[in-house]
Amino acid sequence: MVSLSSIKSITMKRLIGLCSLFLLSCTGGRYDVPGKPEQNITIQRFDQTFYKTGSCSDSAFLDLYANQIMEVGEPGSTMFKHFEQIFRNDASVRELYSDCQERFSDVSDIETELTWAFHRLKYFFPNIPIPKVYMHIAGYGESIVSAPGILSADIDKYLGTDYDVYKSLYSPYQAQKMYPEKLAADYVTGWVRSELTEDKLMDQHQLLDYMIYEGKILFFMKVLIPEESMENLSGFTTAQLDWCTQNEHNTWETLLRLKHLYNTDASIVSKYIQEAPYTAFFPTDSPGRAAIWTGYRMVDAYMENNPHVSIQDLLLKTNAQAVLTGARYNP
Repeated sequence: MVSLSSIKSITMKRLIGLCSLFLLSCTGGRYDVPGKPEQNITIQRFDQTFYKTGSCSDSAFLDLYANQIMEVGEPGSTMFKHFEQIFRNDASVRELYSDCQERFSDVSDIETELTWAFHRLKYFFPNIPIPKVYMHIAGYGESIVSAPGILSADIDKYLGTDYDVYKSLYSPYQAQKMYPEKLAADYVTGWVRSELTEDKLMDQHQLLDYMIYEGKILFFMKVLIPEESMENLSGFTTAQLDWCTQNEHNTWETLLRLKHLYNTDASIVSKYIQEAPYTAFFPTDSPGRAAIWTGYRMVDAYMENNPHVSIQDLLLKTNAQAVLTGARYNP
């Protein structure tokens, strides 16, 4: 038999849920951006140009590619020419190039998504420039590379989680993010991180500061690319997001019990926020970086409880404790 107190408890939870939905619907236009993009993003296919010709008329990106991405010396140098010949004639590179061209034969959808995302970014932060966007092949190098005015993706890191080469190079938790549908979100996230760095948005280096920083970035991504899935934005799988949701109270209790929230020990902090098979201090069925989801939930609660705070105010607020206090976070 169900007790009267149980019925009251269930009813109260449903009322709270309905009230939350109502509040969300009332603030649905809070992050809307007026107008249409004034600048369309066209992805520069350096991957194609360099493979076909061994050069590129865009000297700025060619220098970046040679000196920093591949680290093979100045364009035109002996070492660079040697690299260029190997790159264009090696059988394994030829196969990789073919796979990349097949996967990214049409990038118009990515260009459209980036066009709107950077339009929204420019609305919230007019002083942040819109970069020139590229694609390149680096033999499984850094996924996203940025430099002043330049943003590029190593597209051989986005060939699909079941790509054969990944199975020998990466652990499953690493390969789970290497699929083409994630590329647009990674472009935008990479550029935002390069402009709104930890140094700019963090007062201290406590675990809480990193959690709030990561939470703000993820929250901002939802605003910039509202049509994108949380899986693509966060890098978590659907099952991992379910785990984070179902264990939100437990993870919070663990952070408080271990008194790690204000810990500044880099070896402790990294175990919560770095890529890993699971999050240390949490159960082994947790996803790596699960504490970042907790940070996102704090930021989400902060914005819900402070409807007059703008996106700019949120991002530029460096006091993580103030965000936590204002969130009244208690899962």
